This record gives sequence, C-alpha cells and structure tokens, in this order.
Amino acid sequence: MKKGIFGLLAALFVITMVVIEFSSPVGSVANTYYVTIKNDGKEVTKSKFKGYSFNESCLDNNGNSQKINFMSNTQLKKNKQYKIVVQDNQLLVQAKEINNVPLASSK
Repeated sequence: MKKGIFGLLAALFVITMVVIEFSSPVGSVANTYYVTIKNDGKEVTKSKFKGYSFNESCLDNNGNSQKINFMSNTQLKKNKQYKIVVQDNQLLVQAKEINNVPLASSK
C-alpha cells in the first residue's frame, strides 16, 4: 500500500514538472544581434550584478539596424565585432567575436 501511494505521488510530481516546463516561454526570451563595439562599456553596479553597460548600434538577423542597450559581466573589446545574444531583460547571454559580418554602424 505504501509503495502504491509513493508511486502515485512520484507520478503526480513528474506530470506537474512536465506541465510547468512546457508552459514556460523559451524561444522569445532572447534575441541575436551583430554588433561592433564603438565605446567602452560604462561600469555598472546593481543589486546582484556587477559589470558593464553598452548602448550600441547593431544588426538583427534580418539585417535591420537598431540601437540597443545591454549589460555584460565582462568588458567587450572596443572596435571588435561580436555576435551577441541578449535576453529581454537586457542581460548579455553570449558574446562570440567574429570577423565576417559587415560593420553594424556602417548600415
């Protein structure tokens, strides 16, 4: 009897976790951009965050130019090109230095 109740509770837990996992948004919480860093990032200290703030012109995946604000834990190198992934909360998730994309500021 105890094994049956334990199995039922385990199954209920697994079903609950699956429902929660599939109901949370995944694809729309981050965007990819191509950027040339023109300015040094401004040092920022907020609660639970210490890093740098950037305000740069960039290209999205469709080639449209736009100005975005984002924050990074590390200082990005000035005059270098990056492929960046930025969350909706303006935090940098990933930055990869690249060489084969047109300058974002030239468009």
